[in-house]
Amino acid sequence: MSHGIDESTGKPAMAYVGERPWHGLGEKLEKGQPLEVWMGAARLNWEIERKPVQYLVEGKLRTMDDRFVLSRSDSGAALSIVSGSYCIVQPREVIEFYRDLVSQYGYTLETAGALDGGRKIWALAKTGKTSEIGRGAGDTLEAYVLLATSCDKTLATTAAFTSVRVVCQNTLFFAIDDVRRAKRPEIKVAHDSRFNALRVKVDLGLIDSAWSDFLSKADRMASRQMKKPDLESFFDELLGKTKDKSLSARAQKERETLLSLMGSAPGQNLATAKDTLWGAVNAVSYFVDHVRAAGQGPRLDSSWFGIGCHLKNAAWTKACSMMQ
Repeated sequence: MSHGIDESTGKPAMAYVGERPWHGLGEKLEKGQPLEVWMGAARLNWEIERKPVQYLVEGKLRTMDDRFVLSRSDSGAALSIVSGSYCIVQPREVIEFYRDLVSQYGYTLETAGALDGGRKIWALAKTGKTSEIGRGAGDTLEAYVLLATSCDKTLATTAAFTSVRVVCQNTLFFAIDDVRRAKRPEIKVAHDSRFNALRVKVDLGLIDSAWSDFLSKADRMASRQMKKPDLESFFDELLGKTKDKSLSARAQKERETLLSLMGSAPGQNLATAKDTLWGAVNAVSYFVDHVRAAGQGPRLDSSWFGIGCHLKNAAWTKACSMMQ
């Protein structure tokens, strides 16, 4: 499954509104549906159960004191083995996180579901904030909030701001500088701590300053022209080339693909993106979201949480450093 979406119930564990996802899976909902409808449509109406680990010794069943199997309540499928201090975040808690954001603050759920047999759960909501990079350039960004968690220790419960570039549906994760400087743990909650949804949402109140800061940086990137040697250097360094290390054969192919996307990816003909630093960042994002081979891992998982996400973040961080 190049998408990684959980299909253990016989149907894709994903619900969405708006355009059909690139993988063509999931149940489409009309906007404004109750959260209970989202739970059912995303196939998240099950619970994570904690059961003791048991084993046989000479025909006798023994139980481990501090190791537990996390399993699904609907199928009994094992998801992971954890210690007694592991704090479970239930699928319903991910959806419930958005209840007051939707009812009181105008957020709208866009997509929700599960990956890897139910080991990762996510929901994504539009904040209602939309802005344009450059004046009249047609390069529109929308702000979203993603909440995701796992039960296999691969992902802390994470609330992250993202933007979607409407022209090509690229997803860009943007830094929340105030949160990172203050090192507020509520934005990334390890599973040895209880998830406090209210405290996380207090920090999500920083969306105004974070969004403004992100747009300011994006505007500056759009005005930074990049000649071909500049683009080659940007992608070379991003893919790991140093004075002492050459690119691997695979990285060289990726570099050529990225250079090609500078002229061929949707939106790259806009004045904000054509031969600019902003265009280079979006070429990386488009590559991760839409081009990178599925053989390197489930694309959606990689794009949001894995090596694809790291590559997009590295491109954004490198671009920011070039403007200092």
